[in-house]
Amino acid sequence: MGGSLVLNPHGRYYEQLQETLKQEYEDLVWSEDAIFLERNSRTFKERIHKVNHNTEALCDFLVSHPKVTKIYYPKYNMRESYDSYKSLEGGYGGLFSIILESEEAATQFFDNLECAKGPSLGTNFTLVCPYTILAHYTELDWASQFGITRYLVRVSVGLESPEYLLQVFKDALDHITA
Repeated sequence: MGGSLVLNPHGRYYEQLQETLKQEYEDLVWSEDAIFLERNSRTFKERIHKVNHNTEALCDFLVSHPKVTKIYYPKYNMRESYDSYKSLEGGYGGLFSIILESEEAATQFFDNLECAKGPSLGTNFTLVCPYTILAHYTELDWASQFGITRYLVRVSVGLESPEYLLQVFKDALDHITA
């Protein structure tokens, strides 16, 4: 995983940001990491198209499922705003959150979902985590003030086949008895 920063020389804060970078930036990229980042970037466009396709297919299934209370995914939330920035060939990304009817339902869903569990994002395989519990464990009451439920499940979709993903999500939903 890696990132980059591009500054617009015509931007309002360009000079401030440039000065901050001169003072604060420290190049910590290990040479072998740079080689792998470059190698992995060669197929990024193809991979992100597949991730976009997989995620949209999965969310299209989940959004109308009777055991799903809410899906947070740009196609359904703030689509107009998102569409105004995304490229024509772009999708809605590989990340979404799902809310089920209750904490018990979310637990049953999470425990029965045959995907890797963990807080990371951007892997080639699907990862799922109980986001609010991981990110705000010591401040769950604070987060709930803003409408953030403690049983929100975050999903970072990978490159598995859409059929596989649909099946494992369907199976996990079928295990909900709450």
